[in-house]
Amino acid sequence: MRLKPKPGDFFIILFIASVAVILMFSMRQADTGKKTASIIHDGVVVKRIRLDTLDHTEIFEYGGEYPGVIEAENGRIRFREAACPDQVCVYTGWISKNGQIAVCLPERILIKITGVDSTEGDTDILLR
Repeated sequence: MRLKPKPGDFFIILFIASVAVILMFSMRQADTGKKTASIIHDGVVVKRIRLDTLDHTEIFEYGGEYPGVIEAENGRIRFREAACPDQVCVYTGWISKNGQIAVCLPERILIKITGVDSTEGDTDILLR
């Protein structure tokens, strides 16, 4: 038995699609031009790299059960090599936009790009 669409069904579908589009655009982070990559191991920030001012290629090697190499250039960063079995972190490739992440799950390393480094003293919000 097939149900026939009712006249109000079109409006419900249109409403849900509109909400999805609004949420998609409101969740995007603005690209401020200032990009900081945080390399995090087991929840602890191991290294921060300012990507927007980087004028050379920076290499960060990490050890552990699955050692690897992280490479950063002007405005972007990636897992260049990894000894983990699945290589998902390497296949992720370059990340360069605010909010993007790359993860090596077996080694528990996360690379996250943020717009502004909170340790620089920039005001995020001011309450009175």
